[in-house]
Amino acid sequence: IDVMKEARQKGKSVHFGALMDLCHLKHAELSKEYQKYKGRVVFRGDQVKDEEGYFAVFSEQGTSASHIAAAKFIDAICRMPGMDGEDADATSAYTQVDLDEFSTRQGLKPTETWITLPPHMRPASWSKFTNPVVRLKRNLYGHPLAGLFWELHCQDAIYAAGFEKVKGWECLYVHREKQLFLSVYVDDLSLIHI
Repeated sequence: IDVMKEARQKGKSVHFGALMDLCHLKHAELSKEYQKYKGRVVFRGDQVKDEEGYFAVFSEQGTSASHIAAAKFIDAICRMPGMDGEDADATSAYTQVDLDEFSTRQGLKPTETWITLPPHMRPASWSKFTNPVVRLKRNLYGHPLAGLFWELHCQDAIYAAGFEKVKGWECLYVHREKQLFLSVYVDDLSLIHI
């Protein structure tokens, strides 16, 4: 309530959301030796409210068909005779993005976001507070703009490594000097040398 009150007094927009922990069985369709439990903590992007208590509005961010087509393009070429390719997952992809640092670098002013932790994640010292919130400082899966923030952060690193975007493709890059193609689909990276 204090954060909402302060935001209204200063005339600034803020967002409020919650975290949710998930656990699922990966590869449940396979035999037990290939199965494993995977857990993650995500932002509840479906429940974001503003300083007035209304649901927040975000522009749609989605994966286009060119992301999938680029990944298939790379996979097909690296299987051709004389070609070489590799795949990798970015480690802790979304959380690599420090929201304040990223926003400053990109010249963006995203809305400050505050989160409520699930009760079992709250320190005992928080018991004196009613509905405590903490500032979201890192990009987190589930936030409606998380994919966009990760994409821009990743793109900065790709350009710094000497790649340029392939015209007409949102997620396909070429390094002409080293003869490399790179496809980025969320946190999956595929690279081929031609």
